[in-house]
Amino acid sequence: MSQIESLPIKGLRVSPLNVRKRVGDLADLQASIKSMGLLQPIIVREAKGNGFEVVVGQRRFLACKALGWDSIPAVKRELTDREALILSLSENVQVDSLDPIERARGIEELVRDFEREMPHTKALEEASKVVGKEARTVHDWLRLLMTTEAVQRMVQEKKIGIETGARLASLPKERQKDVAEVIYEERLPESQAVKAIEFASRRPELRSRQAIKTFLRETEEYSVTISLPGSLYQALSQLAQAKKLTIQEIIRRAVRKYLRL
Repeated sequence: MSQIESLPIKGLRVSPLNVRKRVGDLADLQASIKSMGLLQPIIVREAKGNGFEVVVGQRRFLACKALGWDSIPAVKRELTDREALILSLSENVQVDSLDPIERARGIEELVRDFEREMPHTKALEEASKVVGKEARTVHDWLRLLMTTEAVQRMVQEKKIGIETGARLASLPKERQKDVAEVIYEERLPESQAVKAIEFASRRPELRSRQAIKTFLRETEEYSVTISLPGSLYQALSQLAQAKKLTIQEIIRRAVRKYLRL
């Protein structure tokens, strides 16, 4: 078992191979460490030149540094670049502390490292084993990196889901942002968003916003037709005809009126 040592904080720095790039707000972690102490040591390896690199425990290290600690409990490990990357990626995936884009970038880096020794498909399988996920899931994560920065930010901010973001990669980059924004505005659930993107990809002649609106209109009409009882549908049809409105508009007005009550 590796021995825990107390290392001077001034001799430590974050490893460039650490997959977490956004540390977030450290206030709660600082308060916890100040109250309870550091419950788990960080993991470091020797840095090129001098000192040590923090491989696991970046946020704990930064929180202790902000608290003014002179030293920190740490475990020294002899790690290659690949081993350091795998350890950082595995630890963060296990505790689900990475945002989807950070995770995808870490896996992409690992796949590239494996590709030095094996074909891409095999490299993807090996990377999938590291994070304990199916290759298909990992492939979807990597597809996020084929989207624009604007779409990636929306995924990070949880405005759209991971699967939605991955499917947006099938669209030309100039359409991705607009489609993503309409999906967010309409608050589409993941399953419907995926279908909307597929529709947009089949209708390149439509502008992005127009494509999603057309998809929603067509699916709405279809769902109304098949889900309403016949007598109610007939009554709504007669009312819509008299008012010179669509059934959908009749329903929308009724819902809006109800919500104002």
